[in-house]
Amino acid sequence: MTIEDILAEQRAAFRAEGFASLESRRDRLTRLSRAVLVSEAELVEALQADFTNRSPFATRAGDILGSVAAIEYHLDNLEGWMKAERVLLPSEVEAHGTFAEVHYQPLGVLGAIIPWNGPVLMGCLAAMGGLAAGNRVMLKMSELAPATGEAFARAISRYFDRSELAVINGDATVAATFSSQPFDHLLFTGSTATGRKVMRAAAENLVPVTLELGGKSPVIIGESADLRTVADRLVAGKLASAGQVCVSPDYVLAPAGKVEALVGECRRAAEEIFPQMMQNVDYTSLIDRRANARMTALLHGALQMGARLDFIPADMTLDDLPAEGRFPFVLVTGVSDDMAVMQEEIFGPVLPIVGYETVDLALAKVASGEHPLSAYYFGEDEAEAARVAAAIQTGSVVINDVRCQLVYEALPFGGVGKSGMGRYRGRAGFVTFSNRKTVLHQKAPDAALARGRPPYSPQAHETICQAIALKKAQYELD
Repeated sequence: MTIEDILAEQRAAFRAEGFASLESRRDRLTRLSRAVLVSEAELVEALQADFTNRSPFATRAGDILGSVAAIEYHLDNLEGWMKAERVLLPSEVEAHGTFAEVHYQPLGVLGAIIPWNGPVLMGCLAAMGGLAAGNRVMLKMSELAPATGEAFARAISRYFDRSELAVINGDATVAATFSSQPFDHLLFTGSTATGRKVMRAAAENLVPVTLELGGKSPVIIGESADLRTVADRLVAGKLASAGQVCVSPDYVLAPAGKVEALVGECRRAAEEIFPQMMQNVDYTSLIDRRANARMTALLHGALQMGARLDFIPADMTLDDLPAEGRFPFVLVTGVSDDMAVMQEEIFGPVLPIVGYETVDLALAKVASGEHPLSAYYFGEDEAEAARVAAAIQTGSVVINDVRCQLVYEALPFGGVGKSGMGRYRGRAGFVTFSNRKTVLHQKAPDAALARGRPPYSPQAHETICQAIALKKAQYELD
């Protein structure tokens, strides 16, 4: 069956059902949890095959239990989200009994393009958001994780009819076809470059889009920060999935006099977290040979332009970097803005550390680039933390940790500018994937309403002119 056929089938089923009840939505969310749990072993094995090594612990904690926890958050809150919201009107209007509400109603069919770096979790997040809002959902899985895509499709087919939730696999051509469909909403997670193509295709059908992209998420280290604590949290967050996470710390801005000390602490932390890193089952491989080649090219370019490279494990060098599989953690210092490592989102276990003279200069450096998806600050100076959080235009800021914002389903997720548009997850996703319909109940007597209808009397004209004169005086206008 073609993508077009599945979309037509889902749209027909949506119209036949009408707006899904609370009970139907709960049932679909519960079945989604069961699908993931029943297929847990198969999904872990598939992710392991696609990555050649992906931490089984991380897969079970994030993709399996993380998905179920997010679904249960939706189940706990869905009834409240579905209730109509009263909107306050002017007191003189409500005095007549007139009132207004916002009703959340399904859009129809949600399309979602799922990334390769967390296909089970991201697939479930898209599905639960769409199903909770009462929609039918079509998921296009990434061709870079084919085994997982097929395993996920089998898991979903055990519990869902294709007219409710459909999983589609295929190459980039299939993805292009998918993005050009007349969905009622399209969610895309991936690179900024591909996001442009998706948005362009969606625009042909005036399909609204939510784009979760990426960017160079900065970390600012304050003078008051404890470097050992910083390194433990920073390295753990950076090396989760070997840096292949959209909110992964991309570069660090540290006080110039503390750069060397921070490098040493990061080395210590990495060696403690991942002993025998290149053989450690909990250290995830890069997704494919192209990713390894790209990391290698970034490092070669930086070295040729004068940067210093510190490898963890220490016995690794540029000459023996692996062509595939696990890639060493590399700290890069002495960087300049014209290096590719400071211009591109890294999306791997490479971390530039840049010295700064003042926090104001650090903030100016961040502001000179594109808006990042996330930003991070470490330090005990609360006033400085507040200033950093306010100054950076980004989708999220975390104080004294990294990456943990992904854990909480209650937090709206998304970017700004080239790091994305729109918000989803939790209630934010429910709202994004719903039609916010205004319902106004007019209770005023007709005699009151008649005063606003033509023909207008001379007295009505005079009243309007007096009202404008009063407003001009209020705004100190002649």
